[in-house]
Amino acid sequence: MRIDLIAMIGWLCLSTAFVVVAAGNVPSSAQAAPVSSAITLEVGTGKLIELKTGAASAFAANPKVAEVRPASSTTLFVFGTGPGRTTISAADQEGHPVGQYDIAVLPQQYAASRTTRLSEQEASTKVHSRFGEKGMTLEGMAATPERAARVEEAARDEAGDSPVYNHLRMKESAQVNLQVRIVEMSRQLVREIGVEWESMNALGTSAVIGVATKNPLAAMATSQSSFSFLSRFRVAGHPTTLETIIDVLAQDQLVHTLAEPNLTTLSGEPASFLVGGEFPIPISSYGNTVSVQFKQYGVALSFVPTVLTSGRISLHVRPEVSQLTSTGAVSFGEGNNSISIPALTVSRADTTVELGSGQSFAIAGLFQDSATVAGLGLPGLGDIPILGALFRSDSFQHNQSELVIIVTPYIVRPVQNPDLLSRPDDNWTPPDDYNRVLRLRQSGVASSRKGSGKQGESSPKEPLDVGFMVE
Repeated sequence: MRIDLIAMIGWLCLSTAFVVVAAGNVPSSAQAAPVSSAITLEVGTGKLIELKTGAASAFAANPKVAEVRPASSTTLFVFGTGPGRTTISAADQEGHPVGQYDIAVLPQQYAASRTTRLSEQEASTKVHSRFGEKGMTLEGMAATPERAARVEEAARDEAGDSPVYNHLRMKESAQVNLQVRIVEMSRQLVREIGVEWESMNALGTSAVIGVATKNPLAAMATSQSSFSFLSRFRVAGHPTTLETIIDVLAQDQLVHTLAEPNLTTLSGEPASFLVGGEFPIPISSYGNTVSVQFKQYGVALSFVPTVLTSGRISLHVRPEVSQLTSTGAVSFGEGNNSISIPALTVSRADTTVELGSGQSFAIAGLFQDSATVAGLGLPGLGDIPILGALFRSDSFQHNQSELVIIVTPYIVRPVQNPDLLSRPDDNWTPPDDYNRVLRLRQSGVASSRKGSGKQGESSPKEPLDVGFMVE
C-alpha cells in the first residue's frame, strides 16, 4: 500500500512537470497580438511610449502624419508631423508584434482655437472645430456668408493638407439683387429707284403702258418721296394726261432697344417678373366653340441665386425680351370675319454662371447681318442698257442687328434711410402752359425732396433719372 501511494505521488509530479514544460514551449506566434492603443498628439509635439518587452524595429504607416524613433529597446518616441491619422507598430527580432498604436495628430492648439477666437470677436458667429479621421469639420452658425468665409479661410490655413468640411449655417439669409441689361442695336438701310407710267384719258379709264413698280415699299415710296411730271397731248383726237412717277426712296433706320430689369430675392429662392402684356390666341374646341388662350410678351426675368460660403454667387438666370410683330402673323377668315394673330420676336437666354457681388458677365450675344436685292422690270425693255432703267425697279435692303445680355448680381441689405432711395418723379412737376408753350420746357418748377430744404433749391431734372443701388 505504501509503495502504491509513493508511485501515485511520483506520477502526479511527472504530470505537473510535463504541463509546465509544455506551456513553456508554446510558440510566441500563438500568443495573443497586442491590443491597439489610441494616442492623440498635436502637430509639432511628441510622446514617449513604454513597451512591455524589447523591440527590434518600429515603423509608422504614414510618415507625413507621425514619425517614430527608438529611444531604447523598450521605449519609442513618437511625434506628430502633420494633421491626420496613422498607425505605429513595433516588433521583436523574430518579427513578432510587441506593440501597436493608433495615432491621431491634430493641428496646433493655437490654430485649432483660432476659429474659436474669431467667433468670439464676431458677436453673431459661433463656430466649433472638430478634427476627425477625414479632416477638420466646422460646425455652428455664422451671421453672414462673408463671416463664414473668414472662418473657413482661417481653418484651411492651419489644417494643412487635410480637408476642411464647412457645415456652418447662416443666421441671416443673404439677399441678392440682379440687374440685367439687354441692349440691342439694329440698323436698316433701304434703297429703291424705279419708274412708273400711267395713262389716264378724259373718260376716266386708265391703262398702264409701262411698268408699275408694285412692291411692299411702293406705298411708302409714293407717299414720302415721289416726283411727278405732267404733260397733256392728244391720242386719236382725245385729250390725254400722261403722268410719269419716278419712285425714289432712301431710308435709314437706327433702332436702339434697352431693357434693364431689376429684381431682389433671398438666396436659394426663385424670383420672376414680367413687364409687358398678354395677347389672345383663339383655339378651336369641339364643335363650333372657340376658346381663348393668352400668351405673354414683354420683358421677363426669372432667376435663382445661391450665395456660396466664399461670398460668390451661383446664378441660374433666364432673361427674355419679346415684341409683337406682323412678320410671320397668321390670318384666318375673310372680310369682317378675318382674325389676325401676331407673331413674336424673342431674345432669350437660359444659363448658369458663378461670379462675385458687383461683377458683370455677358451671358449672350448675337450679331446678324443680312442683305436683300430685288429687281422688277418689263421683259425685254428692262434689259436695254441705259434706257432699260426706265422700265424696271430695283430694291436693296440691308439689315444689321447686334444683341448683348449683361448680368450683374449684388448682395444687398435693406436701406435704413428711405430718403436715400430716389424715385423717377423726384424734383419734377408737370409744366404749366407758360413753360410748355412759350419756354418749351418739359418740367415745371423743381419741388424739393423730403427733408432737402426749401422748394426750388434743387434744379429740375428730367424724369426717369433714377438709381436703384445705394453704396
